[in-house]
Amino acid sequence: MKRRKHQKFRSRGGIRLPAAITLCLALSLLIFSRAGGEPIAQKALTGLARNSGFVTRAMALEFGVSPEDTAEVYTPRTAAAARDEQAENPLAESTYVPSSDTENDNPVLSAADKAATVSINNETSYDADAADCLAADEHFSADGDGPQVLIYHTHGSESYTPDAAFPYTPTETERTTDTNYNVVRVGDELQKVLENNGIEAVHIREIFDSPVYTGAYDRSLAVVEDTLAEYPSITTVIDVHRDSILTDDGRAYKTSCTINGEETAQLMLVVGTDDGGLYHPDWQENLNRAASLQYRLNRTYPTLMRPLNLRTQRFNQHATHSAFLVEVGSSGNTMTEALKGIRLFGEVLSDELLN
Repeated sequence: MKRRKHQKFRSRGGIRLPAAITLCLALSLLIFSRAGGEPIAQKALTGLARNSGFVTRAMALEFGVSPEDTAEVYTPRTAAAARDEQAENPLAESTYVPSSDTENDNPVLSAADKAATVSINNETSYDADAADCLAADEHFSADGDGPQVLIYHTHGSESYTPDAAFPYTPTETERTTDTNYNVVRVGDELQKVLENNGIEAVHIREIFDSPVYTGAYDRSLAVVEDTLAEYPSITTVIDVHRDSILTDDGRAYKTSCTINGEETAQLMLVVGTDDGGLYHPDWQENLNRAASLQYRLNRTYPTLMRPLNLRTQRFNQHATHSAFLVEVGSSGNTMTEALKGIRLFGEVLSDELLN
């Protein structure tokens, strides 16, 4: 489709007489049609509508340009002309006819524009600007052969509000060591989604926070480091948790949204730093990658994600340059809602890893 070029149009006084005469003829035919000569007038009007010279001069009269300038004015095809062209040059239904100009000159969304959809809840003493993170253009990726993703659970006993589909009895408030009902089950689902998209994943299903909660991060770190040594192909490490938000009287909040008509648990990316004093020199790389993932998630499912959370703790993320923690729902959500959320998350994560 030809673009209208910017130009200084000439006045209507320079238009030749035939354009005005042709319009008068069309008006006369219209009056004749109203007076009872409809078949004859309709045939004549159709002929005018298909006449490119008439359409061009009519458009010239409208825009106030001279006939020699009309090449610079975009003239839309009439429906009748389009049908005639299609009849002469039929196309298959699936045929795509590209423009002769193959260069895509559409504007690229800037990091600042993207940042408008990415919110960072910063609990550290560092400055964290979403636009700067996105401008770094760093991403979680899956390259090469062998396992690419490691999934584990520092607090594997975290579970959800029981429902009809998952009617377990918690060993304590929203906790259980039964991996059919805690976040290990959520990790199973994430692994399934990734592998369905061709991304091999290793899932550590070990419970590190029971029977003793204290020291869970030390115990999980040891296993993560051993696994990374065993599978050097792993590029991304994910610690899957569920959040806990309580009212003053101890009731559990749920973090939910509605997607495709179904109640779904919201998720939250958590990125650690060295602000608490522990060694973690490359946390900014993790933050940049998490911001890129958050942008893709927000673009795909605008209500699925809570704001990205930047924390003083490092959460074992110093073990690799590509690591994050994800909170899948809260203790007030059900397992059904959590599984819906992690499936959507997994599909978008797959896109990010592969693209």
